[in-house]
Amino acid sequence: MKRKININRPEISTDEITKQKDFDNVLKHHTGATKPFFKKPIFLSSVLVTVAAIVTTVVLLTKSPSNNHPPELAEVQQPSIINEQSSIINHPCINPPLKEINIPFTSFKVTAEKGGTLDFKTGSKLIIPKNAFADAQGKPLTGEIELRYREFHDAADFFVSGIPMTYDSAGNKYQFESAGMMEMQGYKDGEKVTIAKGKSIAIEMASPQKGTEYNLYKLDTAHNNWSCLGKDKVTKEQKQNGSGVAGFGNEQPLVTTEQRQELQKIETKKEVVVKEKETRIAALPKPAPEPRKPVLAKNDKRTFDIAVEDKEFPELDIYKGVLFEIGQENKDFNPAYYDITWDDASLKDGPKKGINYALTLKKGLKTYGFIVYPVFEGKDYESAQKTYQDKFSKYTATLDKRKADEKRIEEEYQARIIAFNKQQEDLMQEWKKQQAERFKQMEVQDKVSRLFSIASFGIYNSDCPKSYPQGVLCTATLIDKKNVPLDCYNIYLVDKARTALFTYYKNPVEKFTFNPKSTNMLWTVVNGELYWLKPEEFKDIKENGKVMNLVLDKVEEKFTTVEDLKAFFHF
Repeated sequence: MKRKININRPEISTDEITKQKDFDNVLKHHTGATKPFFKKPIFLSSVLVTVAAIVTTVVLLTKSPSNNHPPELAEVQQPSIINEQSSIINHPCINPPLKEINIPFTSFKVTAEKGGTLDFKTGSKLIIPKNAFADAQGKPLTGEIELRYREFHDAADFFVSGIPMTYDSAGNKYQFESAGMMEMQGYKDGEKVTIAKGKSIAIEMASPQKGTEYNLYKLDTAHNNWSCLGKDKVTKEQKQNGSGVAGFGNEQPLVTTEQRQELQKIETKKEVVVKEKETRIAALPKPAPEPRKPVLAKNDKRTFDIAVEDKEFPELDIYKGVLFEIGQENKDFNPAYYDITWDDASLKDGPKKGINYALTLKKGLKTYGFIVYPVFEGKDYESAQKTYQDKFSKYTATLDKRKADEKRIEEEYQARIIAFNKQQEDLMQEWKKQQAERFKQMEVQDKVSRLFSIASFGIYNSDCPKSYPQGVLCTATLIDKKNVPLDCYNIYLVDKARTALFTYYKNPVEKFTFNPKSTNMLWTVVNGELYWLKPEEFKDIKENGKVMNLVLDKVEEKFTTVEDLKAFFHF
């Protein structure tokens, strides 16, 4: 049957509605029911069915799994993914929670045509074949290629990196327990490159985990999930850790904030020693200016006898009978000048201070300038010689003593600086040993290499999907010291017995579990500030089916490196 459908029917006016309000006519044509419909059995039975359906719905809703806890491997109930999908939309796949620190890359240089083998500080090895790189269009590249590489081996590394450690498979969400994770990127002249088609880079990643239950995964940042690539191969490491490893054997250890402050204290002491040296040298008695050796006047020269102010020229004050002889550099000097009675004569230091002087003679409006030298004649010369010898001996003795004192002060200063430098070097060596100790799980007796090849750059993880720790189960509300709930989404459980970072979602956590026999910590970040629940506070968490208020401390320490964070949390 064809029907005409009026899609854009005009809106009914108020008058038209009023005309249709003839209720008397409606009642006239109405045949009343002999019994109210709501009293008929069919209606009552329908009501009972509806109520039962509502009750069933409420029961199912109250028993539906929480959004806060990814399911155990054996669980069949699946959490709602609404909040997690919102998180994916609002946050990038890789989202470091602390913007100030991250795992740094180590930069390597390799010639594309030659390839090469690169050693990383943990003992890992990267084997690059020849002609392994191409640009974005797939064109082979030549010349120097920069490879940026980094590894992640514990919960602190996973945390600061912001790399997700959850794995979705067949609708189930698991948590990764890692045997080692790495990231590699390639660049040429600052532009990203790719691994050439048909080529692959072999990775021998050092790992403390010797098990074969791990699979190799690559992070798919577009879909925020890991792609399983199969098994890696496990071999025992034959080389001593750090032996001949580029970037490890000779590099300075990463130092914590406290260690850096300790080094700064020594630097401050060195600065004080420098100032002390300068003050002591400045306080030493200064010898008088070296006396000028008297010069005998030449017979063929005429001299001037000029009154000299003692304070102006102390070097001449020690002598009597000083005359001033015209220097040979005065080419325009006229001997007739000796016969002139000058109106004024003045003397000042010459070009060679303490050796010659500038003589100015005035007659009327005319002024003449000459370079003159102090000289002596006859007995004045003999007297000046004796005075000179006496003054020079005293000058030499004072000067020698000052030089000896300066040398002694300098030697004492150098000895103290050497001691401070030795102290700093000893500290650095000790910290280097401590850093090596943190890789003790990778020593030759324990260390293995996980072998795999990559055909594209990115993040790769040798992992085994595992369930959450078991032992205590409760509903946990995270609050601060003022009893205010923390406005946080990602909540991280650190179980020191496992190389995993267990993530819970949204505060409060309705299904919070942990192993009370392990050393545990809890981390979360609120507005860029790190909060934590200390290991000793886990003993107060009871499995009582009720809400437990967990009071987290704000971490006031400002970390500048991952080593700072690890030292603070005792990794």
